[in-house]
Amino acid sequence: MDPFPHVLLEDYFTKSEWETCMREIERIKLHLMPGENTGSARHPKTGQVTKYNSGMFLGDLGVSEIITMSRQHMYQELFEQIDCEWWRQVWRMNNANQESWLLSRYVEGQYYNTHRDSSQFTMLLWLHHLPKTFSGGDLIFCDFDNYTVPCNNNTGVIFFGPLRHEVPPIKGYGRYTVTCFTGLK
Repeated sequence: MDPFPHVLLEDYFTKSEWETCMREIERIKLHLMPGENTGSARHPKTGQVTKYNSGMFLGDLGVSEIITMSRQHMYQELFEQIDCEWWRQVWRMNNANQESWLLSRYVEGQYYNTHRDSSQFTMLLWLHHLPKTFSGGDLIFCDFDNYTVPCNNNTGVIFFGPLRHEVPPIKGYGRYTVTCFTGLK
């Protein structure tokens, strides 16, 4: 997919799965930590944290239904939808690699400045209650003429982690992102 290889995800979870995800988020949202405690990217020259949000690694919970349901779609159904042989080959190899799952929350004025992920692939899934209580928070790839992926409920994107990307400040509250970082062992 132009302007760089990526996969857009729509209606990722079924209605029942989405409801399960939102219940899990409600259970853990009071335990979310400041961005500097969630493995944030840092500015290459200053070393300062590049994000202002809160989050939690879902693996710290022990069992996460969000992870279980996401993996089912990610490694079974999604693979069949990728219409690019070399991408499928790399994704297939990636299936056996390490994963790290992060839940992030953005509220009024929070953002994630331009950064690169240290993963081979990054998958972002956006979830929020309906009706939407915020604006902004889209994903922007600044090296590709500010190519923008809208932050819509139950949608997401998979891309190569080293691509520079950012999330501008949001207005309102309730933007949640489930991120899966995957990479070679």
